Amino acid sequence: MMKNKVAFFILFLSLCVSAQTHRFIYDVEVRKDSTSQVTTKQNYHLDITGDGVLYYSRDYFTADSLIKNNIPFPADLKLSTSTILKHKKGSSTFNEYDLLESTVLDLQTKDFQNWTLTNEKKQLDNLTLQKATTTWGGRNWIAWFAKEIPFQEGPYKFHGLPGMIVEVFDDQNNYKFSLAKSENLKESAEDQIMEYAMEISIPVTWEKYKATKLKFYESPVGFMKNANGRSGSSDFFLNDGTVVSTANTREINERLRKNMKTFNNPVELDKLILYP
Repeated sequence: MMKNKVAFFILFLSLCVSAQTHRFIYDVEVRKDSTSQVTTKQNYHLDITGDGVLYYSRDYFTADSLIKNNIPFPADLKLSTSTILKHKKGSSTFNEYDLLESTVLDLQTKDFQNWTLTNEKKQLDNLTLQKATTTWGGRNWIAWFAKEIPFQEGPYKFHGLPGMIVEVFDDQNNYKFSLAKSENLKESAEDQIMEYAMEISIPVTWEKYKATKLKFYESPVGFMKNANGRSGSSDFFLNDGTVVSTANTREINERLRKNMKTFNNPVELDKLILYP
């Protein structure tokens, strides 16, 4: 059961007309390694501004704030492994921006869920939640949505229910998205890191996307150097602030390759990339 933080929806509904950006913050619990029972938790933002919807890790918001205040990044920021999702409200066409360090891939997809609504309901503070189920992305999903919140949106690519998705999880406990908080911003939310990432992104097909990810896996450091035209001996930084030099190239390659192969349990299991 999500935390007892839902009283804010009364405020949300009263400000719904005047607010420029409706920000929903989700707790996302993930089993990154499908062979392990260990889970990690991150916060993700779902920003609805006009007819635009943006879903991204809170780390982008944190990084943007640090840049504006000239503060160094902490080592646990996950910008290089977090995808940005953008689509129009009510649309099933998504732009999926995947950061491979300094290279940003823009994969456009068509995604929708064929939901089965049930009569099962439960109360969460002042909200009445209704249960819905679907099979999508190679997993079976259970969602609880609230008709009182007038958006047919939800975390990640989940959408299309007659109300806001408050909670959604798969039946194997790999992913659980729980709405924890809502904010109303008087102005449109702006984030220079995400704006720049989308600006420099390269449109790719699924075949090109998969081939590029496999190419990156072969030699992450070599891929980054080629993408930026760097010489073989020049040092550079990863998005988390790690300095890559000739001395630690092998170590960085091994670490990045290991992470890609181990933490390979995507939301959409049917899009799993098998790394050699």
